[in-house]
Amino acid sequence: MKIAFHTLGCKVNQNDSQAMAELFRGCGHEIVPFEEGADVYIINTCAVTKVSEQKSRQIIRKGMDLNPKALVVVTGCYAQTSPQEIVGLKGVHLVVGLADRPRLAELVGEYFENGHNQVHVTAIDAVTGWHDLPVFDPQDRTRATLKIEDGCNEFCSYCIVPYARGRVRSMPIRQVIDSFTVLVGKGFREIVLTGIHLGHYGKDLNSQLDDLLEQLLKIAGDYRIRLGSLEPKDVTDELLNLIGSEERICQHLHIPLQSGSDRILQKMGRNYDLSYYSDLIRRARKVNPLMSIGTDLIVGFPGESDLDFEDTCRFVESQQFSKVHVFRFSPRSGTPAATMPDQVFKKIKEERSQRIQQIAFDSAFFYARFFMGKDVKVLFEEKTAEGWSGLSGEYLRVIAHSDLDLKNRMQTVRIDEQKNDHLLGSLCLEKQDF
Repeated sequence: MKIAFHTLGCKVNQNDSQAMAELFRGCGHEIVPFEEGADVYIINTCAVTKVSEQKSRQIIRKGMDLNPKALVVVTGCYAQTSPQEIVGLKGVHLVVGLADRPRLAELVGEYFENGHNQVHVTAIDAVTGWHDLPVFDPQDRTRATLKIEDGCNEFCSYCIVPYARGRVRSMPIRQVIDSFTVLVGKGFREIVLTGIHLGHYGKDLNSQLDDLLEQLLKIAGDYRIRLGSLEPKDVTDELLNLIGSEERICQHLHIPLQSGSDRILQKMGRNYDLSYYSDLIRRARKVNPLMSIGTDLIVGFPGESDLDFEDTCRFVESQQFSKVHVFRFSPRSGTPAATMPDQVFKKIKEERSQRIQQIAFDSAFFYARFFMGKDVKVLFEEKTAEGWSGLSGEYLRVIAHSDLDLKNRMQTVRIDEQKNDHLLGSLCLEKQDF
């Protein structure tokens, strides 16, 4: 059969979709683009915002339009939190929860045998231990994502994720090491460690993330490790020192801030204040003055005043973030923030989002400027009209000219010029990786 996937949401979801595709390939099925005619359309949904749920419903309808006779399967966080709502949508045949996805190929086969709309959603609170999808084998042989953790124990007042993903569950260390070794052996030059609450890796195993990193760095090979998003309290001095002293770990951290107002952070249920966060950034930049630090922000949280928002703008301007993801607050049913008083009007949220996005753009531009004339290690991915394009360890898009085939090559590049969204550089011939 021909199987098509559409994925909404975070990088963990993208990783999960690729792993599910591997399940079907292993059964002899063909994976095709979503726009192509398929026998089965699988929509891996997101539930972080109302908009993501609306997009999920739009994609479900799109699958029906592409092939009215096809089987439509819905999985992901939206399927986990609202299975009865989804199974009631026209055209949906199967709803599969997060813990039930390892059986997805089997469930699709069963549907073709009995033909009844079905819901297979195990209560996420009942899920313990590591029972996740298999490690997938990306096709481009450049960058691989290794999901080593799932779930979150924090329950921030705005967030639906713990209700969808359950409590923290970590891949056993031996399994991580084995999976990592396989990916290195297959030629991947960058491996991204990811999870829903990555910094809590090992909390259920009497271990921690920096212990795992030390074990992975013992593995021979020409590779680098990139860390997914880490919560502020999870970035310890031990972890910072390890990152700063090890060139095989990308000098790039993504640390969600969410608000630049202590009052709003408290309402959000975040476990830090601005003083703690700014000191963390100071400590990170003491380890490496050019440490790339990205973040997430939510604007329009209930009760966010003009003063709160101005505080956020000033704080963001002061931190020299390399990347800022801006989200407009979206009330999620079942979370405390959904029923808080003083909900912010949609128009105000849109205006604040536009303003903070401009500040974010300026911050990223000024951060990238620090690299003019400096050397960076770039993992090249593809050839474009401008030249070979890749990412530095700092997560900067770099383009360099070369007549050589640089795909999946880690090259030292000297930065010569800055564009709006990328840097231009020249290969350092004395430091070639051939």
